[in-house]
Amino acid sequence: MNIFQQREKIIEDLIAACKDHDEEKTNHLLNQLTELDKPAEQKPLPEEPKERGFYATANDGLLLLKDSDDDWSARTRCDLANPIWNGDRQYAKWPTVCETLPPEAFPLKRVNTGDGNDD
Repeated sequence: MNIFQQREKIIEDLIAACKDHDEEKTNHLLNQLTELDKPAEQKPLPEEPKERGFYATANDGLLLLKDSDDDWSARTRCDLANPIWNGDRQYAKWPTVCETLPPEAFPLKRVNTGDGNDD
């Protein structure tokens, strides 16, 4: 679930809590919304994997590649015509990876390709 979907769900729940006059739930949801909306620079980034190679996201198994320049590229669900990174780039640095993928995508899991040359 991306940040927009998370916001939408919290707002739906917040409306229901307000209609039910549930002050405790309303305050809890407002806190969740505030936390979600904190600027990315205020939240620590997930730790970047050190090794080059293939990684899968924890939530949906999106395959990513960290190359020798420490650039990241998505290897599935996109191609050169449809990159996933902000700014429609094929490659991204770690901060862009973190801001583009949802929090549940982390930590990334190292993928063993079985060819003996995973980097």
